[in-house]
Amino acid sequence: MSFYRRANLLLVLFFVFQSCETIPFLQDSLNGKGSFSSAIPQVEGASAKRDRYEFIGKEIIISSDHPLASQAGMEVWKQGGNVVDVFAASSFAISVLRPHSTGLLGGGFAIVHLPAKGKWAYDFRERSPKKGTSSFYLNPDGTVISGKTLKGAYSAGVPGTVQGILQIQKQHGKLPLNVVMAPAFRYAKNGFSVYGDLALAVSKTWPDMNPAMKKVFGIDNRAIREGELLIQEDLAKTLERIVENAEKEFLEGETVKLVSDYYTEYENFITEDDFKNYQVRTTEPLQSSVWGYTILTMPPPSSGVHLITMMNLYSEMQKRNTFPSGNVGEIIRITEAMRVSYRDRAELGGDPGFTNVPVSKLLSASYAKDETNEIEKKVVSGSWPVPKEEIKKPEAYNTTHISILDKDGNAVSTTQSINGIFGAVQMVPGTGLVLNNTMDDFAILPGVPNLYGLVGSKANAIEPGKTPLSSMSPSILLDGTGKTKLVIGAPGGSQIPTSIFNTLYRYLVQKESLYESVSYPRIHHQFQPDRVFLDPEIKESFPQLELPFYQVQYIRHRAKVFAVTREGDRLIGASDPKGEGVPLGF
Repeated sequence: MSFYRRANLLLVLFFVFQSCETIPFLQDSLNGKGSFSSAIPQVEGASAKRDRYEFIGKEIIISSDHPLASQAGMEVWKQGGNVVDVFAASSFAISVLRPHSTGLLGGGFAIVHLPAKGKWAYDFRERSPKKGTSSFYLNPDGTVISGKTLKGAYSAGVPGTVQGILQIQKQHGKLPLNVVMAPAFRYAKNGFSVYGDLALAVSKTWPDMNPAMKKVFGIDNRAIREGELLIQEDLAKTLERIVENAEKEFLEGETVKLVSDYYTEYENFITEDDFKNYQVRTTEPLQSSVWGYTILTMPPPSSGVHLITMMNLYSEMQKRNTFPSGNVGEIIRITEAMRVSYRDRAELGGDPGFTNVPVSKLLSASYAKDETNEIEKKVVSGSWPVPKEEIKKPEAYNTTHISILDKDGNAVSTTQSINGIFGAVQMVPGTGLVLNNTMDDFAILPGVPNLYGLVGSKANAIEPGKTPLSSMSPSILLDGTGKTKLVIGAPGGSQIPTSIFNTLYRYLVQKESLYESVSYPRIHHQFQPDRVFLDPEIKESFPQLELPFYQVQYIRHRAKVFAVTREGDRLIGASDPKGEGVPLGF
């Protein structure tokens, strides 16, 4: 079966579901796929899942975190939409389908590249409300109030997801808003089958949910289970109001009033004025030459600059002959590039509207040389610092990502989030919307780690109107002729930049296939804790005896990469086989 016939058949299959949207297993996605080389390690089960998690087409491909989100994008494409309409449709859909990862009271970033029009970086991340200050989260003695940024009403920032999606679609889309939002509305109103990851998230957070939230995610006073039908009636009504009122709904509409009413019991922490004052920030993407390509990524407060620094440092270390040969040298180069980049993130990262982030310096060749010189000293002398005592933090890896690329090089890379699992674990009554807990992405005090174990400095301190530092790094790569080569991004908290790095390293440097690169076991280091995190499949080949100065922990990486690339006249999409999402296209 050709991919054209398969795509049409899939569309027919999706459209027949009326009362409940289900997740089909997408198999036989193309003819003539190459088989895996036994020499290439893959995360558990990846080789057997390739038919589901890889797609080859010629017109367009979307790779997202849920099959029905990818389907929503293809639905509007078939109706004459462009890549931005696909972005908007899948973004609204994923907010319905993965409410534990993202939502309309969250925020995000998007890189939009339309070769005939231009390129843009959109920041619709959450902002600290007017009442948001560091002192608000401290005890009288100056210590941090435990959990105040993690859960509950005070952990939420002013959301920007709806404002961002609407502005981008209004500027660059082709279809009416009601057409673009139709799939999301259908998923909310008719329901869809609860999948394992969602059921687990509901079960974990059930004790902390407020009554409005338990009403949506519960059946007979207990947490909803895998395979049961999730219907979100209040969310469907919110989507209807957005269709009717567009951007006004999140300026002065009923949804804003309902959020404001909710906060009357919480010192009016977020008000209608906070929504009215919210602005989507539009800038040029951060652009740099890396590994023979031009990368377009988000400027600060994204971690795009630190992703580029990581790549530059690796390249500079490759030029030096002082590093050990073979696998040992590669591990040192990769690990130290990550360590320096995450140190910079911790010490310098923040909102450029409030603090000076020295982007030009961090991206300069001289900086890469100077830092490599310092790394070389450790390699040559064998004098490695003793790892410091680390503070244990709970794992929580969420967020979502969508990558879209068409045959003309039009592309969108977007990462969206409510931060932790189900964000603040509070639903605003009458909206069907879960609050984010993005205030935890600020540094309450210098050196105090957040939910993901990341530390920050005064540059990322809480201030009214400020955007917190983010790991999200949506990116697009152009080849030497200026044509779009690759669209990539990932959810996964602190592991986002390193997961993108790992995938780009495998695909661009090691010349493995995109799917093999996405599903290759990963290495991660984030400065603090001073530890190398490795997927379990690496254990047998990791040269621990030759790297005694590294503390190593084998643990499954939770970040999921979603990517689409162009190879000749083919488009190839890959979704991370650790998740539920799949690529679709024509």
